[in-house]
Amino acid sequence: MRPPRVTNRVVPPHPLDPGDPERIGDHRLVGVLGEGGQGTVYLARDASGAQVAIKVLHARAAMDATSRRRFLREAETARRLAPFCTARVLDAGSHHGRPYIVTEYIPGPSLATAVAEDGPRTGSGLHRLAVATLTSLAAIHRAGIVHRDFKPGNVILGPEGPVVIDFGIATAADHTVSGGGMAGTPAFIAPEQLAGQRPGPASDVFSWAVTIAYAATGRLPFAGPTVPAILMAISAREPDLSGVPADLRPLLEAGLAKDPAARPAASGLLRALTGGGDAAAVTRPADSAAVPRPDEQAQTVGSGAAIAEGRPRRRWAVGLAAGVTALLVAGGVLLLYVPRDGDEAVPPGGSLLYGDDFGERGNWDGYTFDPGATGDRRTTRGYEIERGVFTVRADRSGPVNTALSPVPAKTDAAAGRDVLVGVTAELREGAGQGGFGLVCRWDEDAPSGYAFLLGLDGTARVVRQSGGTRLDVVPPVKAAPPRAGRAVRLQAACRGSRLTFWVDGTRALDAEDAQPLPPGPHHQAGILARVPEAGSSAVTVSFDDFSVRKAN
Repeated sequence: MRPPRVTNRVVPPHPLDPGDPERIGDHRLVGVLGEGGQGTVYLARDASGAQVAIKVLHARAAMDATSRRRFLREAETARRLAPFCTARVLDAGSHHGRPYIVTEYIPGPSLATAVAEDGPRTGSGLHRLAVATLTSLAAIHRAGIVHRDFKPGNVILGPEGPVVIDFGIATAADHTVSGGGMAGTPAFIAPEQLAGQRPGPASDVFSWAVTIAYAATGRLPFAGPTVPAILMAISAREPDLSGVPADLRPLLEAGLAKDPAARPAASGLLRALTGGGDAAAVTRPADSAAVPRPDEQAQTVGSGAAIAEGRPRRRWAVGLAAGVTALLVAGGVLLLYVPRDGDEAVPPGGSLLYGDDFGERGNWDGYTFDPGATGDRRTTRGYEIERGVFTVRADRSGPVNTALSPVPAKTDAAAGRDVLVGVTAELREGAGQGGFGLVCRWDEDAPSGYAFLLGLDGTARVVRQSGGTRLDVVPPVKAAPPRAGRAVRLQAACRGSRLTFWVDGTRALDAEDAQPLPPGPHHQAGILARVPEAGSSAVTVSFDDFSVRKAN
């Protein structure tokens, strides 16, 4: 997968890759404007030669019905807005099973690019930016929509003024957020979201204030060396607004209030900014319907299970301090797991030893996955570069198929002994018996090591393999069965004799091995698929976003 770029960054676009389509519908593609978590954005020309932008859902996401609905909802959301609010939607459809959205093309850099390349906005230019973005945000909220990812990268400085884009994770304000968990970009997320509350218009106001502070100073008002440090600053520290012009500072302070109920509405801030009122006296009646009631439930990422019943909205700081223990940042979008009482969340881990999104060929088995080929050309594990995954198949010809990471290296046993391994897995084929997962302390020459397996029936287990014998370290437990086309995040830790397995951020198994494997010459980590040696079962699994960290 290409490295993320800022959407609608600048002209000219990046050249098309060999795997990119040449045409989509009646549009001829001429370049790549950017790529993010949802899809790729292309610059194209329609039949009349006019430039348009086409956003195409990633191939692996297109296999999931929920992802397709969420993607097409972006077009529906944008169509509900006044034309001045965002890039106008011109068309939507499907290209070889992948949904796409055609919008007008807004030439110009994003605010993020402009600040990075040209420095902070000043004077009347900063004032016009604040007025234009607040005007759009107020109209978005009047339409009953919460943007949920307002940030400098989603503000395009077009020739006719700033335009707010990217409604990929926007929601209707009267819809309950479920199953998708918390979404947004870490430095711009409002503090109430860190405690599990669903975002409302007040959350967008907070993100707007962070964005304008960044535009005015070139710095984030809540800074830190790591994502957890930034989140803690958002929750517990006052913003650093030094360098913000004096006339703008009171408005940003009001927008950055920790309590969402204390923040002015976007429309109120707009009146104050244009001379129609005082920000300190502005109330939020237009937004009040979207603020979660104390009896509403927040939702976790992955499992969608309720974690906060009856939590008053002003208890965001307590919720953060007690619950923020694990983070996953992908393509600039934050997914946050807040554990339920009694759960142990995935530890953040120590230094990163290795990470791979399989967008390029590395030092894994360097084949192209092709189980349908004949003879020596047949491969049952390898890269699918066009999908940005590494795929493994287990069947009668190879019932246990393990692929080992190049790091820790086979010759570096010490580095691979205590590790936290993670991967996103997507079942492509499989029914009945079989499973897939992760390995650590693996010695392919023996073979020996620990396997952390999620069975097709939802059974989670930790298996010790040694001397040709495979035994469960502790009795298996039941988890949610994997479903074809739906990604699941698997993480496993080998820490001394302690072995822990997480499925979608929830601890499934935690065991002390009474007979731990002795230190050996090889301690590698990797992925595997497995089926029973007898029978005709087959399992095909695609893996993405693999990582190995030192275990804390």
